[in-house]
Amino acid sequence: MLHTKRWAALVGLAALIAGLLPATPAAAASVTFRAATLNIYNGLSDADFRHDLDLIASRADLVGLNEVGNRKALLQSWAAANGWWLYSPGGVNQAGETLIARKSQFDVLDQGSVFVCDTNGPGEVPPARYNNWVKYRHKASGRNVIQINAHANASIEDNGRPEDLPRTRCAEQQFQNLKDLAVAKQAEGQVIVSGDLNVDFSADRAVGYARFPWAVFEANQLPNLRSVYNLYGEQGTGTHGNRHIDYVYFWKRLPEYQLMWLTGYEIVGGTKSDHNGVVATFSIEK
Repeated sequence: MLHTKRWAALVGLAALIAGLLPATPAAAASVTFRAATLNIYNGLSDADFRHDLDLIASRADLVGLNEVGNRKALLQSWAAANGWWLYSPGGVNQAGETLIARKSQFDVLDQGSVFVCDTNGPGEVPPARYNNWVKYRHKASGRNVIQINAHANASIEDNGRPEDLPRTRCAEQQFQNLKDLAVAKQAEGQVIVSGDLNVDFSADRAVGYARFPWAVFEANQLPNLRSVYNLYGEQGTGTHGNRHIDYVYFWKRLPEYQLMWLTGYEIVGGTKSDHNGVVATFSIEK
């Protein structure tokens, strides 16, 4: 009888301890959504632009677009007709990093745009850079999701090594600002970062230049950003030629605090643009 009572007490204690521990991803009830990035070349015809917009929208629920500031009116009419939220602030340069989200899955809570740098002055090439963000409430889970979207200057790296140019220094400022935004927003919800960063993932990781995305975003200990390529390898031949320069990241926390997981991704080809899209699938705890 004494042995039975001790065993019952031990079982009860174990159950109490288990109840206090955080739920594991396998045990927690969760729902999924998809977040994407696509740079739609600004020189496309309206028909080809619409093709790429419809293509990426058919694969995702949140999308960060790049190079679309000259299509603001088209985007506004498309979003209104198709049930999408649209954040496309300011003029052509600022609106270039537009964010869209399905109204059926998300509500908009807040949004903002951060000016980062203007390499050669107003109206000069390359244009001014902005990091745009929107904070959403994911309806199915009730949790906040923040997407930050960016487009870095082109021609800033050579096989993972930085080019010694003003545009490179501008991009370095932008990467740091993206990291700072992600750090600030992670207290408000689950953070996703997307965009065309114009630095190849594998070359960047091999070189490890201190001011490029691998070192700024991914190489440090948790909590930190993690990209689809870091977690699941480089799929396909690339997102721009043979380079993987278009990214989706999420804010990866210590396991006991993680409420959202990046569970896989695909590269979306068949675009009219010179870029392929990237669509990441997320599981988020209810």
